[in-house]
Amino acid sequence: MPTPTGVPKFTVLHMEIVTEMAFLRAFLAWEAFLEESFILYLWGKNPPRGKPPKPCVHPPTRRVAEQLVAEGKDYADWAEVQNVIKRAERFFQDGEPYSDALRSRRSRLQDIKIVRNATVHSSSYSWEKFQILTRRELATYPPRLTVGGFLGMTVPHSSPPQSFLECYLSVIRFVADRIASS
Repeated sequence: MPTPTGVPKFTVLHMEIVTEMAFLRAFLAWEAFLEESFILYLWGKNPPRGKPPKPCVHPPTRRVAEQLVAEGKDYADWAEVQNVIKRAERFFQDGEPYSDALRSRRSRLQDIKIVRNATVHSSSYSWEKFQILTRRELATYPPRLTVGGFLGMTVPHSSPPQSFLECYLSVIRFVADRIASS
C-alpha cells in the first residue's frame, strides 16, 4: 500500500538504525554504571544491597578516586572486560564484586563490545570481527547485514525466542545486578 503524500515512510533501514542507537545507549549506560559503581565503591560507598566491597586503597575524595581509576590517563576504558577485571583486582580484595560477575558472562560481554565497535567504527578490523561473530552465531553471514539487522534477529535456539538485542541487554542487566548486590 503506498504511503500518502507528505507522510514519511519508516523503512526497515530506519528500524535498524533505531535499534543500533538503542543498543549504543544501553552500552553507554553500561559503561557509566561500571565507572560510577567502581568509583563509589572505591570511595567507600555501600552497594544498594549485600555486603560492601573491600577496597585496597581509601581515597579521601571522589576526585582522587576518579584519578586512581583513570590510572594516569584522561579516562578509564570500561569496554574491555579483561581490563575491567584487572582493574578490579588491583583496587578491590579478590576483585569483587566485579571479577566473578564479569567472568561469568565474559564471552557475551566480549560479543557486546564487538557489536558496539562495529556500530561506531568504520574500520575493516571492527567489521571483520563483527562478521566472525555473526558467522559464529548464525552459521552464515547474510548479505547486506547491518548491525541493527543483526540485533533484531532471533538468537538461534533461544527459548523463549529473543533477539540479540534482548539477549545482550539481559546479560548487561544480569552482571549489573550481581555487581550492585555483592
